[in-house]
Amino acid sequence: MAVKLFEHNQKAYLSAIAMLEQAGKAAIVHPTGTGKSFIAFQLALDQAEKQILWFGPSEYIYATQLESLARCGGPDKLPNVIFRTYAKLLLLSEEELAVNADYIILDEFHRCGAEQWDNAVQRTIAANPDAKLLGLSATNVRYLDNMRDMAEELFEGHIASELSLGEAIVRGILPAPKYVTTVFKYQNELERYQKQVRPMRPAALRDVNQKYLDALRRALEQADGLEQVFESFFPLNQQGLGQNAIGGKCHKTDQIPAILFGGLRAAFLFK
Repeated sequence: MAVKLFEHNQKAYLSAIAMLEQAGKAAIVHPTGTGKSFIAFQLALDQAEKQILWFGPSEYIYATQLESLARCGGPDKLPNVIFRTYAKLLLLSEEELAVNADYIILDEFHRCGAEQWDNAVQRTIAANPDAKLLGLSATNVRYLDNMRDMAEELFEGHIASELSLGEAIVRGILPAPKYVTTVFKYQNELERYQKQVRPMRPAALRDVNQKYLDALRRALEQADGLEQVFESFFPLNQQGLGQNAIGGKCHKTDQIPAILFGGLRAAFLFK
């Protein structure tokens, strides 16, 4: 069974297959939301008789990826794929790591540079010496880790396909970003300004500044607050839950601000 890949992913897949045959390892660096996981799924489907060891950051993410595959006409299970989280590797013995894998897939391979996972990933690769290595990530560089290039470290620079965020937007693969700004927690700032206005002398100067401050206060009170902004971009469903664009999970509305401001760019860029 095969799934129909978008053109950019089909080209990346063919390039990765050729590189895997030639070098035994290949990395794909495409932005979030472009369907990188479908490239790995296509490999698993085309190599149905091969044993594939798939690593990812969480079981939840892998489960949602499988759900997306099923929605696109693919299977909801891949019998030839063994999925493990990077964290699980820390608990496995050498014997448990050796599964005679034909392929190892490193999803979000930039995470493999983490101190606690780096050695475990290398042990797994060493325990499956005949496995070909396919990596997927939105960024191969660990910017806060001395600019380590994980494509260079893990794949010896073998990048089968690289697509920047800007190029993906220009080509229509991803939607153009829509940036939203709003004002919140302004009461403290207004009080700070009020304390500056009160002692002003002469009285005429104080009155002019108070007039401007009152006008600002009225304008802010009439503006949409966070609740209205979130509702506009993350409508509630019938259960009163807001759909969060980061990962597609649903959260109670009182949790949404922390989630969104924890990953503001992802929330608004990929809605």
